[in-house]
Amino acid sequence: MDIIYTMWLRNIKRYLRSKSRIIGSLGMPLFFLLILGFGLNSVVNISGGNSYVVFIIPGIIAMSVLFTSIFSGIQIIWD
Repeated sequence: MDIIYTMWLRNIKRYLRSKSRIIGSLGMPLFFLLILGFGLNSVVNISGGNSYVVFIIPGIIAMSVLFTSIFSGIQIIWD
């Protein structure tokens, strides 16, 4: 367990030191929300009375979690 904790702690430190990864992991979802969510909100009609932003937010969250976990896994493979 100590090895896993050490690798986790090292990856967290690398992540916090890398400004581009932080901006990418926070900026891309905000970009998609602003451009796709609010930009297409008036064009797309969703049945059930919900707005397009409510429809697209779970997908943006899932995409962010998926890509962040993929990039973290790549770091482990590189080690």
